[in-house]
Amino acid sequence: MSGILSWLYDLWEDPPEPDSPFIKALKDDWLAENSESREEDVTKQQLEARIATAEKAASKVTEPNKLLDLAEAYGVLNPRDKRCLETCELVMKFSLPFLSRQRQGDAHQLHARSLFLHQDFEGSLRALLRAQECYKDQGNKRLRRSNNLGLLRAHAALGQGTEASERLKVALTMCSTKEEALNVYLSGRAALEDGGFGDKFEMLWEDHLDDNPETKAHLDQQMAAMKQLTKQVPQNQEDAGSEEDFKMPETLKDFVQLAKRHKPIATFVLIFVVLYIIAAVYISNWLSKAIMQRLTEQKL
Repeated sequence: MSGILSWLYDLWEDPPEPDSPFIKALKDDWLAENSESREEDVTKQQLEARIATAEKAASKVTEPNKLLDLAEAYGVLNPRDKRCLETCELVMKFSLPFLSRQRQGDAHQLHARSLFLHQDFEGSLRALLRAQECYKDQGNKRLRRSNNLGLLRAHAALGQGTEASERLKVALTMCSTKEEALNVYLSGRAALEDGGFGDKFEMLWEDHLDDNPETKAHLDQQMAAMKQLTKQVPQNQEDAGSEEDFKMPETLKDFVQLAKRHKPIATFVLIFVVLYIIAAVYISNWLSKAIMQRLTEQKL
């Protein structure tokens, strides 16, 4: 019964405001980073099995450091999973003293991403700054670059263009390959150019290309390929959009979101279903009594 009441409360609760295109782009950029860090051949079943193993290990009171492993397992499968954020909160309260400085940095970095994906940009920035201090003591280029990209997104989401530009500049110095530089370029573009700081982004990127001609040549090739592909994208997106307008909900979550957008219809349907159930129960009881009475009369 409590589950039904919770579902009804969630149904009538106002849905969260949709992200602006800019914030959505920043979140998508962070989600893409998670996808790239995941093993290529890992399956969903394997990730779920890792979660089950991590849950069992984290349940032991004698090993509080295992909470971070559990938070990471949740985050790899689904960075938006609320369990990831809740477990990160537990890590902050109980596990930090038992972790090395680098693992403390990992905990703060993961906590920052979860907070960002749940709209707490200021909290995310504070967690990223704590991770930065940990990685200064014990870290490597990859971790520091990821941290600076997180700071880039958080500053940009808060409208702090100068600070975001500085983080992009630092992140570019930590690139060892052309591919890493291109990933930083894409993150910087989403955070600065789309956020109204295009001049700063272009200046920083041009300075980097002047110092790294091989990266410039590689980027030119990538951009040429992307332009070729985008010639067909608008028509395909338009066709896909028209199909999605009439797409029926496939899961309970989709149905709840649809019901939230059409509350009057959902209310009418819910009332009809309740009345139908009441009528069905009443008729069933009446038939049972009638049958029992007929059987009793026949015996007599």
